[in-house]
Amino acid sequence: MKQKFAATIAAALLAGSALADGLLGSPNGRVLGNNNILAVVEDRVITRAEVMKEVEPFIPQIKAGSRSEFEFTHRVNAYVREIVQNMVDRELIVKEFKAKGMSIPQSYLDTHFDDYLAKEFNGDRAEFIKYIQAQGKTLKQFRQDQEKDIIVSYMQNQKRQSVSEISPAKIKEYYEANKQKWHSPASAKIGLIMLKNSMYSTSEDNKKLAAEIVERLKKGEKFEDLARRFSKDDSAAKGGDWGWYKKGELNPLLDKQVFALDAGKITEPTAIGDMIFILKVEEKKPEGIQSIDDVREQIEWTIVEQNGKALYQKWLEGLRRNAFVKYYQ
Repeated sequence: MKQKFAATIAAALLAGSALADGLLGSPNGRVLGNNNILAVVEDRVITRAEVMKEVEPFIPQIKAGSRSEFEFTHRVNAYVREIVQNMVDRELIVKEFKAKGMSIPQSYLDTHFDDYLAKEFNGDRAEFIKYIQAQGKTLKQFRQDQEKDIIVSYMQNQKRQSVSEISPAKIKEYYEANKQKWHSPASAKIGLIMLKNSMYSTSEDNKKLAAEIVERLKKGEKFEDLARRFSKDDSAAKGGDWGWYKKGELNPLLDKQVFALDAGKITEPTAIGDMIFILKVEEKKPEGIQSIDDVREQIEWTIVEQNGKALYQKWLEGLRRNAFVKYYQ
């Protein structure tokens, strides 16, 4: 099966190649067979073999989601192009990092590697060595890849716009343009007392207990105290706090009662299966558009992400324009 997948990938990689049977000249005068080379970025050659190692684990997933062999090949090719571009960009980012005279302290790289070894292999160096050998890498190559990943992550973060740079006017503008995104159905914060049939309490026992609990609530006993004492739900320890629910999220029998009541009111005991529910409506929010204050943080991070992606993409395009990059796929 694995060989079949590899053959399929190889076919997909070769499909659509501009010069399937020719030889390609590299920028430094070497002759490269395009069956093996997919791209050259500066003096770094990206081979078909290393791309295949990245693609192969995802082949079953791609195949499962494809309706035909044509779609499968098309999706594999698209994934290959994405991986090749990511590899090219990584080399360009690392080059830019070093061109700026920056470096990562060796102590940081050592700590990062030790943490990885402990987390992924429980500190078992022998298992780790088997893992990288299976990938066709040496320890030195693996650590170089780790360093590049750290550099890319650092440079990406440098291009992100901080929340403090998002003006109130920009937030309001986004809110007004996307109001329907913040539409929210009616919701209620609920307290719960749940009784459940068991070998110690029958359905009739629980009906009597539920009626007793309702009477005690009417006489002024606290819902939270009775929930801690009688409820069989995990929320009992928190005084029956069941959190916020939107209209339509509860069982229909409970939903109808909860959203017909005002805040502070209690539902009638409601039997569902082998359980009896008594709910208290703690708070309610009507259906409508959430206020800008309620969604301000979400808007800030949405704008940050959008701006960050745009700035990052513009920066990458600049790196690509100023570098030697050749694609053989």
